[in-house]
This record gives sequence, C-alpha cells and structure tokens, in this order.
Amino acid sequence: MDTNQIFILGAPRSGTTFLSGLLRFTRYGRPVESHFITKYYLIIENYGDLSKRHNFNKLLNDILSERPVQQWKLKLDIDEFYREIQPDFTYSNIVDKLLLKRSNLPTPNSWGDKTPHYLGSVDTISKLFPDAKFIYIIRDGRDVALSLLKKPWGPSNTIACAEYWSELNRQSNTIEILENKEQLLKIYYEDLLNNPEEIIENIYKFLDEECSIEQRDQLAKSAKASNYNKWRDSMTKSQVRQFEALAKPTLSRLGYSVVNIHPKLYPFEHSLAKLHNLVKKWLFLVNTNLIDGFKIRFLGKEPFNE
Repeated sequence: MDTNQIFILGAPRSGTTFLSGLLRFTRYGRPVESHFITKYYLIIENYGDLSKRHNFNKLLNDILSERPVQQWKLKLDIDEFYREIQPDFTYSNIVDKLLLKRSNLPTPNSWGDKTPHYLGSVDTISKLFPDAKFIYIIRDGRDVALSLLKKPWGPSNTIACAEYWSELNRQSNTIEILENKEQLLKIYYEDLLNNPEEIIENIYKFLDEECSIEQRDQLAKSAKASNYNKWRDSMTKSQVRQFEALAKPTLSRLGYSVVNIHPKLYPFEHSLAKLHNLVKKWLFLVNTNLIDGFKIRFLGKEPFNE
C-alpha cells in the first residue's frame, strides 16, 4: 500500500504549528516534528548495510533516542519492525514505516511532518519522498524575529534572526519545481489570518480532502486576525534597520514592503551579533544536553521538542 506524506515547510514561528492544527480533519491528522530525517540521511552511510540486523538495530535505536521521537511514546518491537521492512531496507522506507507507527493517525497509510528546518533541506526531503505534497507557509521575517527572540532556542539578536530567516527562505529551484508539478502549495501567514475560510478551502482542495462548511468555520475560528505587523510597534528603528540590512532582498522578493531604502549595518555590528549568538547558543546547548539530559534520563523529566 502506497503511503501519503505531507510536509509543512516554514521558518520557525511562521505559523507551522497553527497550520498543522488546520489539517486535523484530513487523512494526515496533525503533522508532528520529527527533526531526524535529514540528520541521519547525511550520515546514513556510516551505518553500513541496513539489511544486516546489527546495523539496522543501531540506526533504529539512535533514531528512537531522539527527543522529538521519544515524545511519540512508540511501543516498537525492533525485531518485528525489521521483518515488516523486508525486503526494502532503504532509508526512505524505514523513515516512512516508522512515521506510520505513531498512534492516533486517521488512516494507516498517511502521515505528516512539520519540522521547520526542513525548509532548508527541501531538496533532500523531496528526493526521499518524491510523491509527497508540501505546504510552504511564509510570514514577514520581522514578525518572525520578534517571536524568535522570545525563545531560548532561537537566535539571540535581530541580526542573527535576519540571517536565519533569509537563509531558510532563500530562492529554491526545488520549491519552484514542486510548485509547477502541483506538489507544493505556497501560502502567506498574513493571508491565512485575514481570509481563513478561503485559504483553508484552498488547502483542503490541494490535498484532495473534503472539508464541510462546519469544519471550515470551526478551523477558521482559531485564526488570530491581528497577529501580524506587530514589528511596526514592537521593533526599535535600530532593529528594523538591522533586519532589513540583511533581509531586504528576501523581504522584497516575497512581497513585503521595507521601511529603509538603503539599510546598512554599522561597523562591528555584525561581528558582535555573531559572537553574542554563539555564546547564547552554547549556553542553551549546555543546558539542553547536560542539565536537561540528566533530568530526562535519571529524574523522569519528559523529553521536549520546541
């Protein structure tokens, strides 16, 4: 039986979680974050021949130890799973069958993923799952930056946010190809909030899913109509200048207006911002991998994924 996959693409804090909730009436249910797919694809050759039990078990145990996967609370018998995989031990088939093991999926042959950073690896994802569908949600990077700066795991300053958002939303031939093949639907977060009924109908039509008027209206009620353009009141002039100095081409290409005609960074701004971001990232990783890792392993703390 062929599997149906849907990937929600979008920079973190662009509305991927909100969009995931809008798919709850589809065959995919609410897409979740896996985080591991591209990570292990890059090192899959290190595991050797996956048809050999030792190599297969090593890969599965490593994947199952990932915190996002731990959240699924899978009750997986690896020996039984090995037999189910036969004779196709390709990495894509292993991932596909593993994602289908999540509980409470609406149908036994469909699953969805909403890992934000896969936007930067869409060529890899589309190679692994050539028949998958994609919904690419775009949000004004300045509002994304405001939201990211509130998160301990996010970039620590406006300059780092601008670089991160621009890199993830860079122009991609793969996205254009998928869009031309009608495998990818591009939507804007702001449009979704302003006109949720129409956008929801477009999404369900793209996925070949039925959506009753009652379901559509129920989903539309969750849209927070005023949750955009907050950067205009909450960002300082300096922050807007810094963001636009690095992200103006991407903002303009995606159709967002800019405040500064020729925004520039002052000397040393970029270097100081980069150092600040590296220090904060290091502190976060120490807390996540050492302190939280100890609590999860020995004190019963639930694994988290944000």
